[in-house]
Amino acid sequence: MRDLVRYRAMESLCRQSAVFHPLESWRLLAEAEMWHHKALEIASRSVDCSSTPPAGALIRTETLPGNPGGSQLLAG
Repeated sequence: MRDLVRYRAMESLCRQSAVFHPLESWRLLAEAEMWHHKALEIASRSVDCSSTPPAGALIRTETLPGNPGGSQLLAG
């Protein structure tokens, strides 16, 4: 679980750095994408191993007939 938090933090840091370093933004955004995929791998393994998503994961709910706002994102 620590790795998931670390990978998400690295992804965020790379994206933020890309804003402040436009000449290196292509490399930083590529690195952010790498961290994103690593985090997805760990998150999918966590979900496969248990029926509950990892803490801090977002869950998309389907549109319900009585819900005019459409789908929602809920923190897990």
